[in-house]
Amino acid sequence: DAAAVRWALSYPDAYKVGLPNQGVQILYEVLNEQSDVLAERTYAAWPDLERLMREEGVPQFTVDAHRPVIAFDLFGVSFATELGYTNLLTALDLAGIPLLAAERDDRHPIVVAGGHAAFNPEPIADFIDAAVLGDGEEAVLEITGIVRKWEAEGSPGGRDELLLRASRS
Repeated sequence: DAAAVRWALSYPDAYKVGLPNQGVQILYEVLNEQSDVLAERTYAAWPDLERLMREEGVPQFTVDAHRPVIAFDLFGVSFATELGYTNLLTALDLAGIPLLAAERDDRHPIVVAGGHAAFNPEPIADFIDAAVLGDGEEAVLEITGIVRKWEAEGSPGGRDELLLRASRS
């Protein structure tokens, strides 16, 4: 709970498909090696679980500590294929995060897309706040540093300033 920067890392497919993904596991380890960073993982809900979550009012949550995704600073989504795009929309909706990036405010995590299927982020541009093109291990640490500094300064300029700083790196 005392972490300066909190990441919810998503593989937008079912748990049994996403758990073996090495990309998410590497990012999870790299981030959690930082003394003031928390990273937890989340996966797409299968239709039967999604229906139950909606009926019971259970938001998209992490498998590590069952924290709601909306409680994190960043929501990182690793796309191995374009088939995960619609699962991103479901996860955002379940989490209570507006689907369109333009409708988000300071209460919502920054949605960051990465992975092979995010190299051309245009199809999901309206739904993400930022895209990482290239090596995720270095990028998540750089983004974490930007968020850490911005929060330590009192979050000047809100979400827009944070995104501007991230775009400059």
